[in-house]
Amino acid sequence: MALPRFSIFRWLPWALLALGVVAFLKWQSAAPPVNYITGTVTRGTLEDAVSATGALEAKEYVDIGAQVSGILQKIHIQIGQSVKKGDLLAEIDPTLFQAQVVEDEATLDNLDAQMDAAKATLTLAEQRLTRNKNLLKSDAVSQDELNSSQADYSRAQAAIEALGAQVDKARGSLDATKANLDHTKIYAPINGSVTQIDAREGQTLNASQTAPILFRLANLDTMTVQAQVSEADIERIHTGMPVYFTTLGDPDTHHDGVVGVITPSSLNTNPPVFYNTIFEVPNEKHSLLPDMTAQVYFPMVSKTNVLIMPLAALDYAKHQLPPSEVHSATKGKKLRPTKVFILNDNDKPEVVEVTLGIKNRVSAEVVSGLSEGDEVITGPIEVGPQSRPRVMIH
Repeated sequence: MALPRFSIFRWLPWALLALGVVAFLKWQSAAPPVNYITGTVTRGTLEDAVSATGALEAKEYVDIGAQVSGILQKIHIQIGQSVKKGDLLAEIDPTLFQAQVVEDEATLDNLDAQMDAAKATLTLAEQRLTRNKNLLKSDAVSQDELNSSQADYSRAQAAIEALGAQVDKARGSLDATKANLDHTKIYAPINGSVTQIDAREGQTLNASQTAPILFRLANLDTMTVQAQVSEADIERIHTGMPVYFTTLGDPDTHHDGVVGVITPSSLNTNPPVFYNTIFEVPNEKHSLLPDMTAQVYFPMVSKTNVLIMPLAALDYAKHQLPPSEVHSATKGKKLRPTKVFILNDNDKPEVVEVTLGIKNRVSAEVVSGLSEGDEVITGPIEVGPQSRPRVMIH
């Protein structure tokens, strides 16, 4: 009996198919898994607000300079010290001004003595003129004698007028010198805190051209915030609307105010253009200081106890779905549905349709389609053959 002849060609296709299946399974197991960045849908307060960066400064402040030249002899204050109006801040060496006062007083005394002598001369000339007028009636003196006494009287009057002008000038010079002497002592013009000292004891001050700035005093009871709002948002801002800000050192504390001024001129001419929006805030504890950076918010709409999801989930869906399936805008007053990806119970991406309400730059209100605790996908993470856990952002 003849045995069937074995043929390798008969089984070759099946062997190749088996090898292909094994290779595919190995390739699939080696393919890097796709993990996702997710955000959790939470319940809270969502605010749509225009944000801007601003700077703090005291509402009332004054730069104090030197009105006279000289050596800064003594500084009586320190940075951060509180002073009251009229307190002595600093002294400039008064020696030259004191000597000038003595000289001007001597000049004035000399002119006063000359004035006394001139008045005596005028009195004598007046007496002679009167006598000669009476003698002329009886022809006891000549007309020439009367004319001479009249001229002496006129010269005495002129001398007094000239001396009077010199006395006024000397008195004015003395007053100015005394004022300069007074200016060697620098006093606080307002109540406030010393926020800046730009001088040192022993420094020579030259006030002949520009008054050198020595100190800055600021009343920190009320602060002014100047927020730079972009041209894209400035039309939404108006005077009288509420505004609040936080500082870098205390981001959890809100400082509330009301928009007071919107400057009509821009801060710059090259795009993007910004406009100053100014408002005031009380500062009883003096916790706010000049030149602090303020993160300013102009609230437009605020909703409490709503579901909130990260806006990045919408951006991710836009890149994964056809444009016809994604709607992020509202049509009139009717909310239009959109689609996002969530991770299901098997950690697989799943498309769900949601309706969104108000938005800000990072979050959106979920009106329907999601529940609290759902995880929306905000982006993928490609990892290599060595798997690592999903990155979760809450």
